[in-house]
Amino acid sequence: MYFDQTEFGKRLHDIRTLRGLTQEALAEKVSVEKQHISRMERGVNACSIDLLVELSCVLGVSTDYLLMGKEPHLEKKKDQLLDIIGQLSEMARNM
Repeated sequence: MYFDQTEFGKRLHDIRTLRGLTQEALAEKVSVEKQHISRMERGVNACSIDLLVELSCVLGVSTDYLLMGKEPHLEKKKDQLLDIIGQLSEMARNM
């Protein structure tokens, strides 16, 4: 597992547009130039840890999601659902 700057940029773009923000609006909210947001979305530039944290707060996603594309709470829910499916399948076999 490694950090993929291009994938980070795609996730940043997708969540920004999902939230209805332009690059300019997001840049203003996190106090950077619009060009920096554009370069990050294209995978040309990375961001500092401070900016990463600020982006995650403004966009309402975890830093894990921006960095790796995973939401820890969703992974846990997925595991719980798979466990329940397994239990229900076992119950159905025993009926």
